[in-house]
Amino acid sequence: MRKTLNLLGWISVFVTIFTLILTLLTTYQFIYIRYFDSYFTLQCSMVVTLTLFGITMFDSKYKFKNVMFSLFCMALAVGTMFFIWMRVY
Repeated sequence: MRKTLNLLGWISVFVTIFTLILTLLTTYQFIYIRYFDSYFTLQCSMVVTLTLFGITMFDSKYKFKNVMFSLFCMALAVGTMFFIWMRVY
């Protein structure tokens, strides 16, 4: 289970990087891709990535550092979801 979450986390990191690149290229009008003309796709991929990494870090050994990193990732994911909910994209 832990290896699967770790693999999904790293796959989501690469998807987020790819999404960031396409969003920047579309925002600066080098190319136009319909779903990347706002930051909504980037925010959604960041929520998935941060949630997966938060779960992965919390699932590992219960050290204070791992718990703090996990809570920080979850707080960033919740903050990003708040901005999605407020339609700031």
